[in-house]
Amino acid sequence: MTQSRPFENRRILVTGASRGIAAEIALALGQGGAHVIVNHSAAADDAAGRGDAAQTLASRIAGAGGSAELIEQNLEDTGAGRTLAQKARAGGPVDSVVLSASIQIHKPFLCQSSDDIARQIAINITTNLELLQQLLPDMVSAGFGRVLAIGSVQQQVPSAEMPIYAMTKAALVNLFENLALQGGADGITFNTLSPGLVQTDRNAFRRRDMATWEKACKGANPMQRAGQPAEMAAPALYFLSRDAGFVTGATLFATGGSHIRSFTSDARHGFVLPDATDDSPH
Repeated sequence: MTQSRPFENRRILVTGASRGIAAEIALALGQGGAHVIVNHSAAADDAAGRGDAAQTLASRIAGAGGSAELIEQNLEDTGAGRTLAQKARAGGPVDSVVLSASIQIHKPFLCQSSDDIARQIAINITTNLELLQQLLPDMVSAGFGRVLAIGSVQQQVPSAEMPIYAMTKAALVNLFENLALQGGADGITFNTLSPGLVQTDRNAFRRRDMATWEKACKGANPMQRAGQPAEMAAPALYFLSRDAGFVTGATLFATGGSHIRSFTSDARHGFVLPDATDDSPH
């Protein structure tokens, strides 16, 4: 990027920002001069054993010379996208948004309950639609906006372990291609950054057996390792920068090459039938 603090005087909302990939993007934005609006869910942070995650991130951003504003909002609540947008706009128009918050439920298709499906659709799709409907008018008025979705390799190479999650990520890509056609004349870009296997607390359950985890990492992609959250920040910042003004409707896969695959081994074994004793991790 062409400036030392390219996000000066920018107000950027990052959803699900307190942990993982989104936290690293939020920190990098703060270092670049942005006022970062950090959305987080206290319930989700507590469940992950990271109740202090949002405040820790805000302190890191301030320590790096940036500014942060914390907004606690459970995105599973009815109308959560509209509510979050209202809270974020209270301090002024939001010129950019990173749609990172999502949930993934690790169950085969026939084992997913109606509640499992509804929760993933509510957070991964409905809340994002509500947010965009509230935030885009200000971007249209300003003649500038950057919208970035954090997608997944699952949209390209879906796993039988997370069928609904994969579906929601593919749906957002389709939506962004549609909106890119509409937003270009208003200076608003819509792009997707799609990670592969990245080591975060979301997949900490896979590291209960480190030998199994290391084996999985070696087989996950041509680079034979898991990515790190900080490795997702640089491509995200490019999409959010003014320098990316001629890039829209694009998807960048940061997967170590795993998106190149056209077939996954876990699809070979047929459907898994529901089992009353199923204790798959959520």
